[in-house]
Amino acid sequence: MRTILTVLILLLALSCAKNTTESTLEAIDVALTQLSNDECDKAIDVLREVGPQNGNAVYLQVLASAYACKADYDEIRFISEDLASISVSSGQDIFKSLAILRLSDETSADSSSYGFLRTALNTVHGATSGAPSHAKRVTKFGPRKAGDLSLQVLLLSLVNLGKFLNYYGNTDATGAKGAGSGNNCFIDYTDGRAQLLIGGGSATGACLTTTDGHPDLDQSTATGKRRLCEGLVLLTNVIDVLESLDLSTSSTLSKLEDIADEIYDLKASATSQGLGTLITMTSQSTCEAHVATASNLNDLEYLYALVFEAGLL
Repeated sequence: MRTILTVLILLLALSCAKNTTESTLEAIDVALTQLSNDECDKAIDVLREVGPQNGNAVYLQVLASAYACKADYDEIRFISEDLASISVSSGQDIFKSLAILRLSDETSADSSSYGFLRTALNTVHGATSGAPSHAKRVTKFGPRKAGDLSLQVLLLSLVNLGKFLNYYGNTDATGAKGAGSGNNCFIDYTDGRAQLLIGGGSATGACLTTTDGHPDLDQSTATGKRRLCEGLVLLTNVIDVLESLDLSTSSTLSKLEDIADEIYDLKASATSQGLGTLITMTSQSTCEAHVATASNLNDLEYLYALVFEAGLL
């Protein structure tokens, strides 16, 4: 009797596993149809009904796309229109271009569209434990599926980085940093190294004084630290993917290789100044815990002065 009962339990478990797989595939199929009709919430609902599927790369991609859909993000349109509009002649031009992408315009911190894109990124990042990286995605999903997920991370990160630069960088209609109507620096700088750099004047463009920071990036508050870390990990995840994927053979994505060349210069600059830990930190939670220490927060200030202020020139 016990043997028969054990067999029945195993058969039931296998049946449930099969049903879960079938339900997931069906949900993905339905969600894709809904996304083609811009029915973002319906797509999210049908995917969430089958429960978390962190081992299914396609499920994660579609769920991330559904959240991004709520921010009016369309991957195909981004690749065909926005990506083509990014100037890669210099680091300054890249950041200026990102700040004026179709979805970059922002008038408030933590806007709903910014939040939806962040949720989309977290959906993919949550597939692996610890700090997200392309290498971890390869280990879990294999090279091909990891490549698809990492490309999605790259594009979503670029879009939200554009929003970040637009709002906190106080850009004008051309994307020029500090040329808008607000504060000219990302933050108020208290770190001595950052102050020395800012005090150099033209080396940081419109940011000419250490007390002209954006009020929504007040590093003395938990919210301010969280936002500063968000800006950092958007950049570091871009770096991680660009260093990991070879996109040079793609006629539509080869421009990303040109972006990589300039981004690597920013990373090298930060690393040469002893900021290697921060410029390779891809985890939001790790960053927030890291900058709870005063000396590490000073390093983040210096990185912002070096990369987000001077590096934008």
